[in-house]
Amino acid sequence: MSGFLDKFRNKVTSGVWKQPPPKGKSIDDKIALGVLLWVVAKADNKFLAQEENQIKEVITDYCNIDKGDLPLVLNSIKEAEREAIDLYSFTSTISKDLNYQAKISILENLFRVACSDKDLDDKEVETIRKISSLLGLEHSDFINAKIKIKKEFGLETFNF
Repeated sequence: MSGFLDKFRNKVTSGVWKQPPPKGKSIDDKIALGVLLWVVAKADNKFLAQEENQIKEVITDYCNIDKGDLPLVLNSIKEAEREAIDLYSFTSTISKDLNYQAKISILENLFRVACSDKDLDDKEVETIRKISSLLGLEHSDFINAKIKIKKEFGLETFNF
């Protein structure tokens, strides 16, 4: 697993920063976010333009990736997803280095992608629930993120 993560990290680093990132600047949360967003978007077997646009927005905003570098990052994420990552191995590899707030932010962004088509599918919810658990987040974190993002997208919040 670490070989895959190292390969992916090197590809993104070399393409985005053209050199190693500044000391102390980690891209693991960006890698995790991008791959996990893609996994959630494909969970319902419908990968829609709204979902891809939301992924692009999250990546450029949250990850501070320049729009010019976005095609390389998206291609790297697609390649990673095609490798059929094992969510348990992937999340356990990256989770240990992420702080609580980074994990919550990832969770909220997963819901943003899932809600971007105005239809929060049960398969998407279950995928996010699994990722949330694997990140070591509490069920209350999952519920709070779901409610917050559903409100953000104007979706009903009564079913959990």
